Parts: sequence; C-alpha cells; structure tokens
Amino acid sequence: MKTVVILGADSLGMAVAQMLNPQEMKLIGLGDTRPDTWNVFSDPQKGELKEKIDGMPVMPVDLAVGFQPDMIVIATTDAEKSHALEYMAIRAGFLNDIVFIKDIHEQFSIRCGVLRRLCSRLDGLGVEGNVAELGCWRGDTSWQLNALMPDRKLYLFDTFQGFDPRDIAKELELGCSDASPGQFSGADEVKLLERMPAAAQVIIKKGWFPETAFDIEAETFALVYMDACLYNPTLSGLEFFFPRMTRGGVILLAGCDHEKYKGVAKAVEDLEARYGALLMLPVGDLEGTVMIVHP
Repeated sequence: MKTVVILGADSLGMAVAQMLNPQEMKLIGLGDTRPDTWNVFSDPQKGELKEKIDGMPVMPVDLAVGFQPDMIVIATTDAEKSHALEYMAIRAGFLNDIVFIKDIHEQFSIRCGVLRRLCSRLDGLGVEGNVAELGCWRGDTSWQLNALMPDRKLYLFDTFQGFDPRDIAKELELGCSDASPGQFSGADEVKLLERMPAAAQVIIKKGWFPETAFDIEAETFALVYMDACLYNPTLSGLEFFFPRMTRGGVILLAGCDHEKYKGVAKAVEDLEARYGALLMLPVGDLEGTVMIVHP
C-alpha cells in the first residue's frame, strides 16, 4: 500500500481524497498554503503541534512533504498553481512520484461518463421530455447533450453576460460566496450555437432566469443539467424544473460540494426544508455533481 499526501485542501482536494482507492492508497495528510486551513497547530504563531488532531491533518506544504510519502497528488486544475505546488514539494526535498489532477482531469471525466450512460438509459427506458441546461457558458456540456440526445429539443439558459447583479446581491446577503457581477462573462450565443451538432434542435434562452423560462411553463423534461454556481438561479432552477420532470427524469446538479460557491448546497437545503427530501445520489466526480431523480 502506498502512502499519499494531497496538496490542496479545498473542495477539490477533499473530492480527490474521497476518490483514493483505500485498498491501494493510504492518505496520511493534506498540505495547503493557506494558514486558515491548518488544523495541526495548538499555537500557529509558535508552530507547536497538537497532541491530538480531529480528522485528517491539514498542514503547511513543507510539513506535509516532510512525511516523505510514496506519492504526492497535486489537487488543482490550475496550471500555475500546479507548478507552484510542485516547486514547493521539490524544494522541500520530495523525490518520489507526483501526480497532477490537472492532467487526469483533462483526459478523463467521471461526469461525462455518467452523462453518456444516463442519456442511453433514459432513451432505452423511453423516458419522455426534452433537455435543458442552466448555466451553459461556452457550451462544453451543451454540445454533448445535443450530440447524445439529438432527437430532443435542447433549451440553453444563460445570461451570456456573467453573473447577474440581482443574484450577486442574494449571495452577499446569505454569505454564500464573494462572486461579483459579470463573472463568467465572455460567452457568445452565436459561437455556442456553432458548436452544436444538431443545431436545429437548440433553443437559446438568453437573459435572467427564471424570467427566460416563463414562455415554456408547459414544457416537460427528461434531463436537465444545472451548473449555475449561485443560490438564486439554483433554487429557481430546481423550483422550475423539478415539477416539470417526467417520471424517471433526472436533474444533474453540479457544485454541491464547492467550497467557493456555497449557494448551490444552501439552495438544495432550503428546498428540502420546504418540500421534503429529494431522491439525490452523488455522482462521485471532482465537481460535486449529484443526480436528482424524479420518481
């Protein structure tokens, strides 16, 4: 069995920790550059270590590297951060194997695999309804939905101007994130449509959700993919789409474990407090995606 240290203790690092094969890999600690994540010191100013640590130890990178594990996993998809953490590990004297989640993430996607199997399953069962995506940005998932279900209409909802100020105001009110208006702008609906293999089936709904859905309230859906990041659109999306899912239909909701955007998890929590528990299953990917099945 190999010993492993993960560098990066945010939501991505925690997701990587959960995906380690316990028959082959033993996680012995996490390293992070942010002092607020460390839990190993009784007195951080003096560097005094606790006698007992609750949970998995999170510590400075050099201290984690000092365990000299068989393998270090660098848990970030950002190239610059990956190289910076690699340099810190090598500078601290690490000579064993280093695995970059960035490289694996670019080559393999659990979520894409789930999407392919799910679309095949929905078609095979004859689940009726169309398809929608809330928060499509540049269409990295949109074109896959269109290719996998080319005979169904695909509704694509996005502001195409980044986060709406009304949604940001709610984020600040609830303390869910420090997102800013206009973040994730730069998407172009014309270029998005050019990526679609069955473009005649695509309906682009540009603007603020749920206003952009008011004219399709009679529509039904077999599959909805939601990656809106924020509380307001996530809650509005669940309230709009779930009652319109056909029997056996599925909502894929991304970001439920995201450390930076906590509005997604809060929206689910608030919805369940109001209406009862959802039939919700974790996909097990790095993005914290869950599958909500309409019974």
